Amino acid sequence: IINRTSRNSLIALSFPKSRSALWDGSAAGEKLRLQLCAHRKPHLLLMEKALRLAQRHARHSNKPRLLSFLLGSVSVDADEEGVTVTLDRFDPGRDQAGSCRVPSALLPGDVLVPCQFSMQTEPTDAVAQSEAEIHLCFKALQQCVSSRQALDLSQLLKVRGHVVVSQQSDAAAFVLSWSAVCPSVGVDVHPIRPVPVIPTALLRSLTGLHRGFLTMDQTRKLLLLLESDPKASNLPLVGLWLSGVAHVSNPQVWAWCVRYLYSSALQDRVLSESRCFLLVLFASTHRPPQFFQCRGPGPGPGPAPQLDYQMLTASQCVTLYQVPTHLSDQDSGVEDEDLSPWPSPSPHPPTQQVPSP
Repeated sequence: IINRTSRNSLIALSFPKSRSALWDGSAAGEKLRLQLCAHRKPHLLLMEKALRLAQRHARHSNKPRLLSFLLGSVSVDADEEGVTVTLDRFDPGRDQAGSCRVPSALLPGDVLVPCQFSMQTEPTDAVAQSEAEIHLCFKALQQCVSSRQALDLSQLLKVRGHVVVSQQSDAAAFVLSWSAVCPSVGVDVHPIRPVPVIPTALLRSLTGLHRGFLTMDQTRKLLLLLESDPKASNLPLVGLWLSGVAHVSNPQVWAWCVRYLYSSALQDRVLSESRCFLLVLFASTHRPPQFFQCRGPGPGPGPAPQLDYQMLTASQCVTLYQVPTHLSDQDSGVEDEDLSPWPSPSPHPPTQQVPSP
């Protein structure tokens, strides 16, 4: 590797010959645990307009069961200790030759939630995911973290829904059932004393949310590599870095640790004697970078390990009354409501009636 430290000088970079004692791992603060559900379970918000459009489509289809899609986004909560899935669009989907039903209007970064809509005379219990669908989620999550493609937090939550609709004279009653599969990986981190970092143009220009990997030169100074840098696949890596968040507890930090631990695209991860790796955080609330030593369930020698998973479930009963005006696909006239908040801590919140808008 060639590291450009100034306009007129080039310095050859090589990894230390000894892979022992590469940094001081002595704890310099409180130990923390990074996990998607470490502080609270994810919340799921379904907007009323999307639910009404889905109901109308299911009613007009004249089918007892109909697979469609709800679309939205994943956002990190303001305190950076949890995530919220907001579903604000309905997509009826389309049949694809030689494949199962697929969405017709999926955009980059969208959360895709397949949802089975059932028209019943009386609401009944529904199962959001079958065993086969759960195993497909496992496979998709493993592919996401192992891929060379950029990893988005939204890819680490595989949500599926089942909605049972009972039509009444002036209202519709819904039984909403949800399940989500996500990695259960936990990463233990503790602050350590700073490790020297090689000054580069990348280091001086860090603004906003960026991330990458860490390698080291022969003097045991860290060099930042961007996530997109192809050299990261072959170089000895001692950890990762991330900028643009306020706290190490941010789920974006956890997601990037999961990628580092489980990506099969990274060939040479160098662990400390206690099987730890480094995390450098360029937090938006701290001027100097923060340094952490991290330990997860892997990686070990050889191929990246298999992910461990957890399933989250929620169900809720909702009643929507008829609105006085016609609702078209382009209409935005109904008030957005939080119809199906993800429960915390109980997975089955009490029945809730939503009044008419």
